[in-house]
Amino acid sequence: MRFKELFEVGQTFENYIKIATQSESERIPKNYSRIELTEDLIEEIKEIQGEIYILASGEMWCPDCQLNITVAKKLTEINDNIKLSIISMGRGRKYLTPLLNLEEFKIPTMVILDKNFNQIGLFLEQPKSAKKLEKNAENELSYLKGNFLTDTAIELVQLIKG
Repeated sequence: MRFKELFEVGQTFENYIKIATQSESERIPKNYSRIELTEDLIEEIKEIQGEIYILASGEMWCPDCQLNITVAKKLTEINDNIKLSIISMGRGRKYLTPLLNLEEFKIPTMVILDKNFNQIGLFLEQPKSAKKLEKNAENELSYLKGNFLTDTAIELVQLIKG
């Protein structure tokens, strides 16, 4: 399967949430409420021209997916040109690993695609700023509390704009 076919068989964010457990789905509004975007960033998102497709692979049990795919959903609400489709981790591993030439498959994997479904960017697991942090309980808790959601939004916008 190619990117376009995978996007078309994927599900909406709303359907993605429906398959979650109650505790998983309860985290989504909390995460969403923690997405704090500056006016400049909102304007930058609004100014994105042309169709952009975000093909995400993930599972609701994964905290990285709960956080970062929610940010992708927020971008689609700010700019109608941005569309989001979510496929399972299994489907992502099977099809995206070879398409993206990945050595290791991590979730969420979010492929940024142009109007012709050509890859223009790739977001893997966490924003780069979170990956750079020393691995310890304090940093992990900070990340899980949503303190890097703005970083995810900035990184996604940078990937979209090339």
